[in-house]
Amino acid sequence: MKLTFPIILVLGLLSGLTPLAIDAYLPSIPSIAKDLNTDIGLVQMTLSMYLIVFAVLQLFFGPISDAIGRRKVVLSGLGLFFLGSVICAGAQNYDMLILGRAIQAVGGAAVAVSIPALVKDKMSTNQFAKAMSMVMLTMSLAPLAAPIIGGAILVFLDWHFIFVFLALIAAIGAVLFIRTIPETLHKDHRKKLSLTGALANYYTLLKNPAVMGYIAAGSFHFAGMMCFITGSSYVYIELYGIQPSHFGFVFALNVIGMMTATTINSRLVEKLGVDTLTKYAIAILLCASISMIIIGCFNQPAFPFIVISCIFFMGTMGILGGGFMAGAMRNAGNHNGSVAALAGSFRFSSGALSGVAVSLFHTGTATPMLLIMALCGILSFITYQFVTHKFEPDENKH
Repeated sequence: MKLTFPIILVLGLLSGLTPLAIDAYLPSIPSIAKDLNTDIGLVQMTLSMYLIVFAVLQLFFGPISDAIGRRKVVLSGLGLFFLGSVICAGAQNYDMLILGRAIQAVGGAAVAVSIPALVKDKMSTNQFAKAMSMVMLTMSLAPLAAPIIGGAILVFLDWHFIFVFLALIAAIGAVLFIRTIPETLHKDHRKKLSLTGALANYYTLLKNPAVMGYIAAGSFHFAGMMCFITGSSYVYIELYGIQPSHFGFVFALNVIGMMTATTINSRLVEKLGVDTLTKYAIAILLCASISMIIIGCFNQPAFPFIVISCIFFMGTMGILGGGFMAGAMRNAGNHNGSVAALAGSFRFSSGALSGVAVSLFHTGTATPMLLIMALCGILSFITYQFVTHKFEPDENKH
């Protein structure tokens, strides 16, 4: 499978399904609560429920994709996501809404776990890192665009049409996937599907310190990113007076940072190798984290310092996102689906926890967001530097 622009675009679109499902309906939560005559807290719970189902179900779909192939799992997932979106779009009560969100999450998990696996099936470690950094860049645009799209829909239509939009995205994604992406897992490489076999695979991976080191490093970094997504609107808008209409532009600076890192990664990874670029990026992440600790010691630090440190922290995702996943997969043998499932489950679980932590430690300042991001970045650095390097066999390093 050659790394062409259409393939990157399709994979990025499919990877963006869950960010769209999470963020597109955020502006409509008050309207949903009023329309369904229910408590706003219950409507907010549909978000947590989505994340929990999404994180757990990946563990089931990983072994399934290793057994029956990637295309069947992806297309089944898109079908379920479409069905869940339609149910939400027609929901007239809270029970129907939460049922639709649960089905959406099941479909989203099936799609998300298969994307890294199908990319790794046909690519070398360096090519995989290059491909995934581009896919993650495309995916990162979804959280930026989703609230804007959801808000725009609410201006002209009601909240039901946000889920109509999500259903259309799933349908378009299915058509493009069928036309663009072939089956990547040859029948000779498929694993027999069994509960005991799946549990044995996960047990083997969990015992592998090199695999879990990369997964943990990626999860800590992802948790820091989710911490920023959770807390940045309060810090930028409430504390520093950025107009809501301008928030997207300031937030977009982080996407530009990721685009820059992804461009560097795509041009140099096959020449320098994924490990070299990962070492440089993890050093930048450490510096950004340390700067956040220093900045967080002040009650009202200068706004540009916060913005710049966050840009460097988030920007490194353009290199480390693919680099950490590539490192985990090259140490896991022929279990790409199971590794992708384990990594996805850990990432979104840690991301949900970091978002909760920002809320729990809210002090009315930028300090909680900055310090939790810094802690996540430092833990990512420590895990990569002192776990993956210590336990990864020399012959696996590139």
